[in-house]
Amino acid sequence: MVLNKLFELATPYLEKNNFGVAHTRRVFNIARENFGIPENLEELTLASIVLHDVGGSTIKEQYEKGPEIARNLLSQLGYGNDFIQEVCLIVASHHNHPKNPSLAFRVLYDSDRLVMFSPEEFSHYNLKPIKYFNWDEIIDSMYSEHTKNLARKLLLERKTVPD
Repeated sequence: MVLNKLFELATPYLEKNNFGVAHTRRVFNIARENFGIPENLEELTLASIVLHDVGGSTIKEQYEKGPEIARNLLSQLGYGNDFIQEVCLIVASHHNHPKNPSLAFRVLYDSDRLVMFSPEEFSHYNLKPIKYFNWDEIIDSMYSEHTKNLARKLLLERKTVPD
């Protein structure tokens, strides 16, 4: 499968991030498990997820370096220019919050937010001072009501689990 090869090619770049390739796999699995991605958008959506953090650990690095890395990896796999351009646009803006984004963008955005509630990542974010980080704002920023409800449920579960 092409996505497995894409993961393989992206892994050295993803391992430079705080949560490594494991984060990307969690986001990927969240998207597959929680969204009914139409078949005609599945490859675009999932490729965007695989490549969303290839640029580095910071948003600046991800936006500056990520699209070029994504372009190179997708070219190696023989993807066409239109597909590559669309993935690169998503990678270059995946932390933004446009009003009417594509479905592929929304699935990535919500899945990338939902992963923050995972057992592996929750404590990292929950330690941040509330003046810089707010769970309600994270949930409110999500596009899908289903995802918002799931995030609220996970937040309640995480906050009731003793440290």
